[in-house]
Amino acid sequence: MSKNSLMLPLWRPISEMGDPEILPGELQDLVESGWRTGPAGSLLLVGCYGDGAGWRSDWRAEEIAQHELEVNDVSISCDDLPKGRDLFLRAAVARARAFAGAALKVAWGLQASELLVAIVSVGVDDDYLTHGATVKFATRRGGFPESYANLERFNYEAMAVIDSSGGN
Repeated sequence: MSKNSLMLPLWRPISEMGDPEILPGELQDLVESGWRTGPAGSLLLVGCYGDGAGWRSDWRAEEIAQHELEVNDVSISCDDLPKGRDLFLRAAVARARAFAGAALKVAWGLQASELLVAIVSVGVDDDYLTHGATVKFATRRGGFPESYANLERFNYEAMAVIDSSGGN
C-alpha cells in the first residue's frame, strides 16, 4: 500500500474507523454484486459492468488495466457527510477506504485477484465538497498507469493505492 503526504493526516488506523456500517446502500450493493472475469481476463465489478452490454469486448492484454480503470470507477457518495473540511475529509477517506477494502475482500480467490488494487482519491483543495471521493480498481498488469507509482505528483487529491493485503 502507498499513500501520498496529503492522505497521511486523513488515514486513521482501522481500529479507530468506527462503525463498519459506514457504507451507504448503493456501495454495499456494489460489494454484494461481486466481481466477474471479463474480456482478456480482466476483473470487473458486476455492478459497474453488468452483462457487458455497451462495453467493447476486444480488449488486448497490454491494455487490461486501462479498461478495468474505466469500468471499475466508483464515485463515493459523500452528500450525507459533515460539511466542515476536516470532518468531511476524514469521513470521505474512511468511507472510500471501507468500500475499497470490502470490494477487494470479495474479489479474493478470483484469477488475478492478487494483482488487484484500489486507487482511492479524495479532493482536498477548496472545492473538496464538489470533488468528493472516488475509488477505482485495476490489476497491476498491462496498461497499469505509471502515474500511480509516485502519488506525490497529485497535488490536489489525497491518494492511496491499496492492495489485497489491506493496510492500516
